[in-house]
Amino acid sequence: MKAVARRWRYLFTLALAALFCAPPAWADDAGLLGIERRREQFPTEFGYFIYPISGSVPGIGTAYGAGATVTNIAGSDTDFTGFYVRGDFEATGAALLNYHLLQERVIFDLAYYDAKVAPQQYSRGIHSSPDDYILPDVSDQLVVAQLTGTFYERMIEVYLRYGTGAFQLNNVKDKNGVPFENVDTGKKDFQAVNLGFALDITDDRQDPRRGVRYEAKMTRGFSAREDASTYDVMDYNLTGYYPVGQASALVVNGFFSTAVMRNRATVDRAELEAKAGLQCEGIPDPAAREQCLATERRFIDEKIAENTYGRATALGGTQRLRSFPNGRYYAGKSFSTGAEYRWNITEEQTLMDWIFFRGLRTNIQLAFFAETGSVADDVGDLTKTLRSSYGAGLRVLFSGVTIRLDWATGDEGDEVQLFLDYPWSMFSIDNPL
Repeated sequence: MKAVARRWRYLFTLALAALFCAPPAWADDAGLLGIERRREQFPTEFGYFIYPISGSVPGIGTAYGAGATVTNIAGSDTDFTGFYVRGDFEATGAALLNYHLLQERVIFDLAYYDAKVAPQQYSRGIHSSPDDYILPDVSDQLVVAQLTGTFYERMIEVYLRYGTGAFQLNNVKDKNGVPFENVDTGKKDFQAVNLGFALDITDDRQDPRRGVRYEAKMTRGFSAREDASTYDVMDYNLTGYYPVGQASALVVNGFFSTAVMRNRATVDRAELEAKAGLQCEGIPDPAAREQCLATERRFIDEKIAENTYGRATALGGTQRLRSFPNGRYYAGKSFSTGAEYRWNITEEQTLMDWIFFRGLRTNIQLAFFAETGSVADDVGDLTKTLRSSYGAGLRVLFSGVTIRLDWATGDEGDEVQLFLDYPWSMFSIDNPL
């Protein structure tokens, strides 16, 4: 684990050096390794759109609302976006993006989110049953700020992201919607820091068709809870883009995540039951008490495993293994691979200037994809059992935003999701840290 952290720090140090030193011999003003950007990476064409939202997040539910985005404000690269949705979950957010503190070198982002959501929380490991889950109803607020240093038309970037907020567990229900008693509903503060590095040697940052993109990110969370271990999560993401014909591309991706323990908390079952148990003994009905005890045993088992191994980035949802619910599979380590063929039906640049939106539509794509992945606490077990997803999607690129509609099928059925940005992202609006 220490060797992994040392390698990541070495790569991050190289990235910082690249930002403040003279260009190396293999770089020129046009790009890196002979790959040039095919269009402007800091666009200034003004645009806006007000849009209805009908969003579906696997494992969380469907919600409806509206959003508004203004791009390239006052001839700059700065954008503003906000949204409001209600339904199976509630979410509100606003973000100021791409504000240049130092023109085309240092960029500042600021965002606020609040949500009330009851996600399906499954058991740990790749063998967890799809019928074994609980529904923790959580309210949270989050403020996120990011500083990004960028060079060579955004081909090299390093960033520091800080998030602070609070969450409150309103209740916990079983899969039948029956709430458990004696749940701690106190509000708790949290903070997290991301350090990241991206090497994006492609012909376009938004819609690459040629080149390679490598990303590394460390997430460090801070917790004041005595019964919770503290650990870092190291994520590594490698994506290759291969041109097909004049305008289409084959995309392949590999992802690995591992939790690196910093301070291991107790794994004593009696101590954890006293601090974090559901206090099932006070339930008078024998059947309800036994159901509560079974849930408590599973919950304590999860606490012991997380305090021992930590929790890496989960699989399932909008980014990886898209036929599974959000956060479906998790453990101390995770990995996934995928391939996607993106067929550009048209890349005609069309200025759309209507009452509710104005901007440049640049691409309409069809996509066909396949993914596989696994999770485990021991790296040697990662390839023993795999889960897979297959599907197709439609993408529309509009004024720097990628609107994505995907259908995916796999071992546990189908999922349909309407979302922003391409898959396999290191950041997404349903997981801002």
